[in-house]
Amino acid sequence: MKWTIEKNIILDALNNVTKALSQRTTIPVLNGIVFDISEKGIDLLASDSELTIKVTISKEDIKNLEGQGRIIIQSKYFLEMIRKMPADIIDFETDENLKIKISTPNNQYCLNCYNPDDYPNINIEKSKEAIIIKSDILKEIINQTSYALSTQEVRPLLTGINLKINGDILECIATDSYRLSKKNLKLGTVVNNPINIVIPGRSITELEKIVTEDDDMEIHVFNSKILFIYKNIYVQSNLLNGSYPETSHFIPNDFAYIINLSVREFYDAVDRAALLAQNKEKNIIKMHIEDKEMIITSTSNELGNAEEKLKIDSNNKERIELSFSSKFMMDALKVIKEDNILLLLNTDDKPILIKPVTDESLIELILPIKTY
Repeated sequence: MKWTIEKNIILDALNNVTKALSQRTTIPVLNGIVFDISEKGIDLLASDSELTIKVTISKEDIKNLEGQGRIIIQSKYFLEMIRKMPADIIDFETDENLKIKISTPNNQYCLNCYNPDDYPNINIEKSKEAIIIKSDILKEIINQTSYALSTQEVRPLLTGINLKINGDILECIATDSYRLSKKNLKLGTVVNNPINIVIPGRSITELEKIVTEDDDMEIHVFNSKILFIYKNIYVQSNLLNGSYPETSHFIPNDFAYIINLSVREFYDAVDRAALLAQNKEKNIIKMHIEDKEMIITSTSNELGNAEEKLKIDSNNKERIELSFSSKFMMDALKVIKEDNILLLLNTDDKPILIKPVTDESLIELILPIKTY
């Protein structure tokens, strides 16, 4: 097989498929990138058996294409090799001994390849009912929820995003049991069968990196897997087994304190106070609220203390004091696009809710931390 292709086209495809590769795989052939050559073009595929990414390059984007078949190229140096090629046009040629020659007019490499017969059979298929969503909207949903994913494998379901669809309402939830983010979206069409699945966090965050511009995204949901189709890119992921914990009862409906404040001013104050936080792992800071003033403080036995004052709009003049993780608060504030938020409080042991003033689709929750 022979093909000639522009460097930027093959490099873009490789940058996307290699996101599915994992350092932890115990199957050597899964360290390879599959090239399926046909008269229609080239399909590149990579997988770690849980996440699979396929990129299709049509014949129109290939300068020369001869032969048909499959070759699996070792990925370890391949991507970097293509990236550093000095020419804009690259030639590829395979032989019968599982080798591939990669060349330009002034340089040449020859790589050993894996046996295609050793690669597991991975079936990428569409469902009968596709869910269509704009890719930039899905990217925003992922961005506004994925920061709250758990990184602890003790509770595997919390390392994934819970995606629910009832009728025309899509809901995404992520929580690590100390914080939570929930985002709702009204779809353009009604989905006939209710959906309640958990998508692995790694799969969903890699999908976010792939989306670079607005286009239609197809979502195909199955019992044990989900497929996203974006342009010429297919991202298929296994689903996490089990029922995601019910989180609705964690979110209060009534609040003693409703505080309106600037996202930027609040973020900057928390950021500065965190510099002298005593516990660097959790970056715990204190917040005192009384009447129209908020005071944020932090203390370090070694360094000293910090104090930040903010003027606020509050419905309650009574004093309240609580502590929280500055990192968790800043993570939540980063994904809010509006200028102002509502900080919703009850007592020092009840969840802190953060909501954009006019965006009802996003709710974020942080648990306070007892410091006594």
